[in-house]
Amino acid sequence: MLFFVVCVLFSGFSSCKVYKAYQTIVDLQRDYEIINEKKIPRLEYIEAIPIIHLYGNNREMGEQYGTILKPQLASMVVIGKGLFPKKALQKFIEQAKLAEPYLPVDIKDFIEGMAVTSGVPYDLLLALNLTPRTTCSVLAVWGEATADGKLLMGRNADYNFQSVNKALGIIVVRHPNEGLATVSSSFLGLAGTFTGMNEAGVSYGNMLVYNGEDNGVNHKGMPIQLLMQMGGEKCSTAADMTDYLTDKSHMIPINVMCADANEALLAEITPERWAVREGTKGVLAATNFFFASGMFTKHVNEQRFANLMQLSKKYHGSFDVDKLQEAMHSARQLNENLQCVLFEPEAMRMHVSMNKVPASAGPFTVFDVNVLLNQ
Repeated sequence: MLFFVVCVLFSGFSSCKVYKAYQTIVDLQRDYEIINEKKIPRLEYIEAIPIIHLYGNNREMGEQYGTILKPQLASMVVIGKGLFPKKALQKFIEQAKLAEPYLPVDIKDFIEGMAVTSGVPYDLLLALNLTPRTTCSVLAVWGEATADGKLLMGRNADYNFQSVNKALGIIVVRHPNEGLATVSSSFLGLAGTFTGMNEAGVSYGNMLVYNGEDNGVNHKGMPIQLLMQMGGEKCSTAADMTDYLTDKSHMIPINVMCADANEALLAEITPERWAVREGTKGVLAATNFFFASGMFTKHVNEQRFANLMQLSKKYHGSFDVDKLQEAMHSARQLNENLQCVLFEPEAMRMHVSMNKVPASAGPFTVFDVNVLLNQ
């Protein structure tokens, strides 16, 4: 009887089969024997947040991901087929196939490895990794804007995926054979990242843009979540990361915030052009619109951006983590705020709230990034 009632409550799903798949993801801890030993691929939990550790080259890390999260990835496919019309799924796959020839080998290796060990078809995982779009917001404050002069950065990840919102968040810790290790506040099945920090303290997050001058889809360009993962493994400063991203070919218009212990930079990027915004009086903010000259079709006065700027003015000179959280909460998308991360690059700390809506309301779990990367 209870199962029937739950299925009725999830009437937004197409069937109880989809609900069962949803529960497989929610009950991730029950489905996998947690390994506590260090330096090996494993799943662990800190305050109910799942954390997967991956080691080696991209193919090996993809295989580890698919092995450890095999039931959850299979369930994600069931959910996707239950929530999206068949024509929509086919369109995602066809678009991904157009972009696939232009992907770096390392990215394809990771996705192929995940497909082989999970049993999920490669084309579905490819579509997942090439089509996600998030409606988000970021704020960085430093220098004269903060109580101690140290840089803080906040990032909201907002996305509407019906009732499964609370099941998709996961932290991915990648320990590559070559390059910098990274910690990502991510979503199930992604080879890239929307929010992350690397071992040099460089922090980053992106936002879809709605008012770009060049607003088409460039299938020869890279999705930003894949580029940020690649850049995170290569770049040791915010300036390096910004240079890396603006030098690449992009799929769609996006904003990207990059920050380190000393500064934050906002790159406004389309498939055809780019501009970089710097902070004013130690404040830099962005949501889903371009502001740099020549980058947008229409200037937009948007409420979430206004909220960030109002609180930046109110708390100028006294910003701390708690006030940053308040600012990010004011800029959330209602009913869509899946993840909120507050970065302290100098201290190498990430405050993470995920798998609850709104995530910006907390509670937050504090991660020592150095500890995660040394495990």
